[in-house]
Parts: sequence; structure tokens; C-alpha cells
Amino acid sequence: MFSLRARIVAGLLAVAAYGLLALAVALSLPQGAVPQGPLSFQQDGERLRAGDGQGGALTMEPFTVTAFEVAGQRLPASPWLAVEEPDVLPDYAAMERLFRDHQRLYQALRDGTLTVLGDGGQRLPVTALERGLTDLPALFWLQLLCGLAGMVICLLVWIPGQREVAIHAFALTGLSYVLFSSAAAIYSTRALFIPGDLFALLSGLNHVGALLFSASLGAFLWNYPRRAPSTVLTAAFYGAFLVAVVIDQGRWTASPVSGFHLWVMGIFLVGLAGAGWQWWRTRGQPMERAALRWVVISIVAGTAFFAGGMILPAITQSAQPASQGLLFTTFLLMYSGMALGVVRYRLFDLERWWFSLWAWLLGGLLVMLTDLVLAMLLSLSGPATLSLSLALVGWCYFPLRQYVWGKLFARREPGLDAWLARALPAMLRARHERLDDSGVEDALRAVFRPLSLDREPVNREPGSRTGAACALADNGAALRVPDPAGDRLHVLRHSQEGTRLFTRQDVDIAGLVLALHELVNQSQTARAEGASEERNRIRQDIHDDLGAKLLHLLHASDEEYRPLVRDAIRDLRDLLQNMEGRSVGLDAAATQWREETGRRCEDHGVELRWHQTLPAVTLDADQYSELTRIVREAVSNALRHARSSILEVSLTSEQDRIVIVIVNDGLQESGQGAGGRGLMIMANRARKLGGECQYGSEGDRWRVRLHAPLVRYSS
Repeated sequence: MFSLRARIVAGLLAVAAYGLLALAVALSLPQGAVPQGPLSFQQDGERLRAGDGQGGALTMEPFTVTAFEVAGQRLPASPWLAVEEPDVLPDYAAMERLFRDHQRLYQALRDGTLTVLGDGGQRLPVTALERGLTDLPALFWLQLLCGLAGMVICLLVWIPGQREVAIHAFALTGLSYVLFSSAAAIYSTRALFIPGDLFALLSGLNHVGALLFSASLGAFLWNYPRRAPSTVLTAAFYGAFLVAVVIDQGRWTASPVSGFHLWVMGIFLVGLAGAGWQWWRTRGQPMERAALRWVVISIVAGTAFFAGGMILPAITQSAQPASQGLLFTTFLLMYSGMALGVVRYRLFDLERWWFSLWAWLLGGLLVMLTDLVLAMLLSLSGPATLSLSLALVGWCYFPLRQYVWGKLFARREPGLDAWLARALPAMLRARHERLDDSGVEDALRAVFRPLSLDREPVNREPGSRTGAACALADNGAALRVPDPAGDRLHVLRHSQEGTRLFTRQDVDIAGLVLALHELVNQSQTARAEGASEERNRIRQDIHDDLGAKLLHLLHASDEEYRPLVRDAIRDLRDLLQNMEGRSVGLDAAATQWREETGRRCEDHGVELRWHQTLPAVTLDADQYSELTRIVREAVSNALRHARSSILEVSLTSEQDRIVIVIVNDGLQESGQGAGGRGLMIMANRARKLGGECQYGSEGDRWRVRLHAPLVRYSS
């Protein structure tokens, strides 16, 4: 198969070839010329007027044409000869008569036997004059380029899109749009003279395109964003299209109203009912309903003007239809809305490159139209008009367009400095406040500000890869980010508080957040290794110097001071063990606490009641050191500041947290209170562990309760 780029290029070349074909047909139509210069014709109420083809630059005054002399025969000059759209005539018979009269005029012009008769006695022989590019009116270019632009937009949806009914139907609207707009561009801007058979062919092509447009639009509305309830319904739209074409081209009814206009309007209204069905089906689905709302608004905005200005007046015969060529341009509103919907709601699951290419094409069209309008408004010489129009476009149009675009559509995506300024503080704050947290979730919240962030377990299947990558989900409504621990996924929904969808750029940013987490881990690991080396050096110095002196002091001291020296040696041993940075099992730590507390209670004549139910977990050096000091301080307060007879210590766990409760009696006799410096130190140590230390009196008993996390997160 061909690559995506090759298919897009082939599609664009096909559209360009069709445009050149339409241009060649338009240039093949001659215009009439009299000895004074080119001759133009226009409908003026119930009269056919003829005048100078150059807008009055020559001396010939406009006059009313009463008849044409064709090969010696007189042909009445009906004003309908210059009608822009033949299907506004009252019946098919009038249309056929119009085509036959045009065939006679065209043949006489080519044979050199055509004469124009005026109401003032004018008798002007008319000769054929070939048209050049500059002779084609602006309305021709406008209709042709709008149709080609619509076809390009639909191609860029259809080629990379999924093979679904809605995609095919939308692509067919673009094909039908270019068919009826290009056909009308040729015959509606003719210089009166056109072969009758070509006129009939182009008019039929216009009808086929309009009917196909209504049928495809109806099929699209019934299949987007949800599939139609039955494939028969979709087939019915194209069946109605075929029936309408047969009735219209076979002239099975009396007038175009019943054979064409009513079919176009009826098929469109049935299709529009599909929007109501889709609205009901998408209840509870905010993303699908938002996309549907955008689609319906775009379609109504693009078709309402044509239906109100052309179809309805032709059906009711109550008013003169508006200029068909100008109304055709309003269909671009629909395709423009679809283009913006691709950016905002990712309609058809297309990427932003599609919108960029479309914006480039339509942007060039707008520049050309702006130049064309300025050239028409400026009554200067050719070079002066061109220079002034280019200056106005460069100095006024482009800055104004960029300003409006920036205000309405441009996205201000955060750069590297912006998301880094959000992610890094949030990650570090989370790791500091919650020891078991990687901080990735807080960083993702800070960067993307999602409406919701959920955790999903990672389903491991046999043979599957252990790693996972960041990825979009639900057509950009969600972003899935693997946690560094590898056991869960963070699922973010509705970026920037629901104002936009996630994009490929967000996937890259999420990957950078994970890379930032890895960098923070490496930084902290390096810092820990450096601190460990420094602690080992200091520990060795203390052990060699202070330890030796304390041992010497122990042997040289009197018997009454030796217990104090032994306590100092024990504290030094605990300090050196903490500086060594070795982890300790919780059971082993509890055993040490019990032995030390029991020895101290025995020295003070206090009964110790010890209870423990602990899980098999490991404390790191910091946790062990802080918990040891808290227990030691609480026991010291009970033994020094109260006349306690019983000391109760309870060690349990609750939801991965250790709970230590120390209770002593004798409070009323001693006046033990909560304002001591030791209590404040215990509370600070508990907060350092991410826990809390509570204390207070219960009758004549004093109670200290500590709870802190058991597991510290480590990558």
C-alpha cells in the first residue's frame, strides 16, 4: 500500500486536476463582441440589458435587447437567457426551452450569423471573442476555490481517518460540494453564450451534487458520533438520492420544485433529525455530546444561509432567490467548524497536523480573496492597484489576522520552564511530607491540573513487558502515566480543569515528569551516599577518640559515678549505630526498647507491663533513632517527674503505622504536666517521622500516644 504522504499528495493532485478541468471548460465559453468592443448581458427585471463589457470604458451606452437575429430568424430576447440558475424557472419545460435557445445562440455566434437588436433601433453583429483568465469574474473564482477547499478538507479527513460510515459520508459531502459549486461556477458566470447541451449537463451535475450532499450529510448525522441503529437507515439516504436523481433527470414531475428542491430539503431535514437521535444516545457522555454540539452548529451555520436564500424562495416562489454563487461560499462555514472541531474535540481522531495543513490552504485563499476585493474597490491603474493592495494586505490584514487568531484559537502551551516550575516543587513537597510517596502524582496534578486523577492497578499477563509508557486514552480525554513503582497507573482525565484534551505533547511532558522523578531519586541517592561517607568518617573519629576516653573514664571513676558513665557509653553506642545508617527490624528494635525500659524501671522500683503486636517490617536508621529517643524521653518523664508504681507500654500497628502508648500512674501526687521541654521535643520528632505525638492526663494517669508511618518510600 502507498504511504500516508503519497495518498495525500495523490488526493491533492486529483483535486487540482479537477480544478484545472473546470477552469478549462470555463475558458472555452466565448463572450460576444461588437465593433465597439466586448458586449455583456444581464437580467434587469423583465428586460435583458446589453452594455459595454469593460464597464463603460467605451462609448457604447447600455440598451435593452429586444431580440436576436439567428441565421435570418428572429429569436425573442427573454430576460431568462441571463438567469444565474436555471432551476428557479417555473417548470422543466421552461428549462428545456432555455437550453435550446442557448444552443441556437451559441451556434449562431460560432457561425458568425448572430445579430443583436436593441429597443433604440440598434443592430449590432456579434462575433465570438475568446476569454482569458482575467476575463473570468471574481464570482467564478470564489465558487470554484471554495468548492476545491471543501474537497481538500474532506480528503484530509478521509485519507488518514478510520474506515467508518461517518468518515465516508463526510468525505462524500466534500465531493458533492465541489461538484455542484464548480458546475454552477461555470454556467452562472457565463458571458451569456454557452452550448445548450453543456448547460444542461452542468445543471444536471449541479443537481446530482446537491442531492448527494443532502444524502451524505444525513447519513453522517445519523452515524456520528454513534452508529445509526440500522445500516438500512444509512442505505435509505443513498436510495433516496438515487430516486431523486432519476425523478429530476427524467423530468418525471412538472417543475424543479417537486423534482429537485423538495427532495433536497426533505432529505436534509430527515438527516437533521439524526442529530436529535444522537443527542439522546450521547446522554451521560460529555465528550461525545460536546463534539456533537460542535458538529450540529457547524452544519446549521454552513447550510442555513443557502437554504433560506436559495432553496426556500425557489420552493415558495415568493421572492427572488439570492445570488447562488455567494451563498455557496457559506458552506465553508461548515467545513471551517469541522476543522476547528478537530483541534478542540479531536473529531474523527485526527492529529493537529491536519488542522495546520488546512489552515495553510484556507489562509492562502483568504489572502487571495482579500487582494481580489481590494483590487475591485480601488479605482487606480493596474500597477498602482496591485502595489496598494499588497501594501494593505501586508501592513493591515496580516497583523489583524494574527491578532484575532491569537485571541480566539492559539493555544498557549506551557514551556519547559513553566511545567518544571510546577512539577519540581510539588514533587519535592510530597516526598518531604509523605515519606512513602514518590511525588509523581502531585507533580502530574500541578502540571496538567486534571479534573480527576485515579489510580489503576497494572495487570501483569504472562510474557508481557514489565514496563509501561505514557499514552493517550479515550481520544485524548485521558492520559495514562505509569507510576515509577510499576504497580499502578495514574489516569488523568480532562486537562487544565476540563478546558482542553490531552495531546501528543502532553505525552512527552508526562515522560519528562517521570524523568524528573528519576533525576530527583538519583540526586537524593547521591546526597545520601555523600552524607553516609561523611557520617562514617565522623563516626570513626568519635569511636576512636571519645569512645576510648569514656572507657578510660569508666575504669578510673568511683563506683557511684560508673552507672552515669555506662549510660553515656550506651548513648554513644546508639549514636554511632544511628550514624552507621543500618536498618533495624521492628521486632529487634522493640526488644532493645523493652530491655532498656525494663532495666530503668527496675532501678526505680517501678513495675513494667509490656504489650506488643507488631508486623515483620524494617525501620531505617532515622526511624529507629527517632523512635528510640521518643520512647526513652517518655519513660524518663514517667520515672523522673511522677511517683509511678506501674508503667504500661503498648506497641501495635494500625494501617501500616506504628502506635506506641506509654501510660504511668502517680500523676496527682507528683504534679507531672504537659508543658515540659521534653514533651515538645517528642512532638517535633514525631512530626519529623510524618506522625503525631499526643499526651495528656487521664485522672491520676499520664498518657503518651505516638503514631508514625512504618514504611519509608524508597525507589
